[in-house]
Amino acid sequence: MFKKSLILISALALTACASAPKLLIDGSEKSLMQSDKVYTQTNLHPDDKRKRLYSINYQQAGFIPRCTEVNLLDVSKKKLIFSVGENKYQYLYHKASGSFDENIKKYFAPSCKKSALRKLNAIDKEGLKVGKVFKGMTRAGVILAIGHPPVHKTPSLDAKRWKYWSSRFDTFDVIFGETGKVKYIKN
Repeated sequence: MFKKSLILISALALTACASAPKLLIDGSEKSLMQSDKVYTQTNLHPDDKRKRLYSINYQQAGFIPRCTEVNLLDVSKKKLIFSVGENKYQYLYHKASGSFDENIKKYFAPSCKKSALRKLNAIDKEGLKVGKVFKGMTRAGVILAIGHPPVHKTPSLDAKRWKYWSSRFDTFDVIFGETGKVKYIKN
């Protein structure tokens, strides 16, 4: 009986581990969880009161700037826990954001390329600095400033309209013109 219980507990533990995102660094067998340093790849907008962010990318009032060093503490099937200084955050998975593993890799990596800023225009840099979208920003500037649009409503980054959520109930659209720059923001 003891042996059967031990086998069952071991199987359940392995199943739980197998379902957690692997977070393999591109071109490597190393996991992001094993990296000495991890940085945010875009600005993040957490719910600072609850210390939460969502993979669906709600645009909450909090602000964690791009290239902030974070400590990844734990990852499971539906949650990544990380800290910035003394603050501990939960990054919660939503099925509409696609693969949790791929979603996390969009926002966290072992380095932060400052060279991405060289291609940005002045409006992009201002949006990045304050974490907002402005008319005249490029697609790259929008992603760095407010993150990737949720894939279930914006499956292609070539789309002229990107849909974002301010909260569970409020959305806004970022509309790009023929030049590939933000033409307007529609609430």
